[in-house]
Amino acid sequence: MITLKYFGRLTTTGIVLLVHTSYIIYYYFRDGTVDPADLLGYPLFVFLSWWAGLQYDRAKYYSEKDTLTQLYNRRFVTESYGRMAALAQRNGARLYLMVIDCDNFKEINDKYSHHTGDQVLQAISRLLVRHTRQSDITARWGGDEFVVIGQYKDEEGLQAMLRRLEAECARLSGELGVPVTVSIGSSLYPDDSADLFELIQTADRRMYQAKAAKKSSLHLVP
Repeated sequence: MITLKYFGRLTTTGIVLLVHTSYIIYYYFRDGTVDPADLLGYPLFVFLSWWAGLQYDRAKYYSEKDTLTQLYNRRFVTESYGRMAALAQRNGARLYLMVIDCDNFKEINDKYSHHTGDQVLQAISRLLVRHTRQSDITARWGGDEFVVIGQYKDEEGLQAMLRRLEAECARLSGELGVPVTVSIGSSLYPDDSADLFELIQTADRRMYQAKAAKKSSLHLVP
């Protein structure tokens, strides 16, 4: 995690130090001496290379992250999925993909304000991070919809995760003072498809089926 977070700074600083040190060693063996100015240049080169790497790390971070939730964004998912699928194929493993949608999000924005809606999305994001592994991809796909991709073990484990996420999201209602529920649909690689967008379409369709079933149950007379 550290090496990824500081990749640009570590890389640029390491390269500059290697090049400058090689330069000094070369001239030492050639001339038998080292120019003091070359030694004094170390701090300056380290500072400049660290600063340049910092700009790279910032650009990389914001190109992959959703600024509101700090989750990965759609671009990162589309770029990373191929590597995850290839690794799963080599290992003979399967992947699950979940689509999580916040129920009645427009009503939350209209009734409680867009600021409250943002807080709901941020709270759901933190919850998803807590209940997924570091190796999983947890992303904001767009609007009030999230995507999680991870290694699939068995259907029982996946269903348990879905129930846990739904229960934890419902618990947010008490914390935020806003009715918060989610609907979740899932699909499997390669069972349902090997294509990312087909997997998302399948999970999205199942998510809307779950949402419709939930609404129907609310209208049932006991």
